[in-house]
Amino acid sequence: MTQLLGGAASPIGWSVQYLEIGASDLVRALHSWRVGLGQHVRVSQPVAYPYVLQHLVPFEAPWTRELVMACGDRWSAYMNNGLNGGDPTAAGAALARDLGVRCVVAECTPRYGPGHQATQLWVQGPAGEPPLMYERTLAAHATDGRWTWHESGRPFQFEETNRYTVRRIRDRLDRPLLLRYLTALDIPAGDDSSYGPGVIVQQVVAWPRREQTLYEARRSLTA
Repeated sequence: MTQLLGGAASPIGWSVQYLEIGASDLVRALHSWRVGLGQHVRVSQPVAYPYVLQHLVPFEAPWTRELVMACGDRWSAYMNNGLNGGDPTAAGAALARDLGVRCVVAECTPRYGPGHQATQLWVQGPAGEPPLMYERTLAAHATDGRWTWHESGRPFQFEETNRYTVRRIRDRLDRPLLLRYLTALDIPAGDDSSYGPGVIVQQVVAWPRREQTLYEARRSLTA
């Protein structure tokens, strides 16, 4: 099994944002954006994948640590150390809008707690609909065991739309299908060898934060 999106690193990488820009350019843009917000940040030296994933722990609320790494030739992966596998609404989409590039948010959250689970794909880009520039969204989502299905935008040619009418919502969009869709978008998300070294952008803050180790996270999510 691959590391991210519900893979072996779980819950690290349950949520990943992919931006169609080089990793070094994304790090510079992220650093400049945070400095422009008046924040003090530190940027690490590159660390090889998958070892850099461990630099996202402990998990935090509010989160302060972001990871950027190449994914294939055209895309970069962005993650953060938010609780429950990262915050899918984090900085990647805003940066993509500022940079005029595409952003694909992928989430694969295996079942945890009292029946929480989700597989989602959000595609945003210059061709999307203002103000958030969404081109296409798909979501199979469960809260406390109650499943809901959502889709918006025009289907891509590669979509297996016959899946969206099956009775069980959880089967309409699962991890294998999500990875196939990402591959069709030229994002090799399911190939661990496609990820380059990662850089951590750390916000230096004084406010109190709730912290959770990887062991604590795995224990609580499987309880």
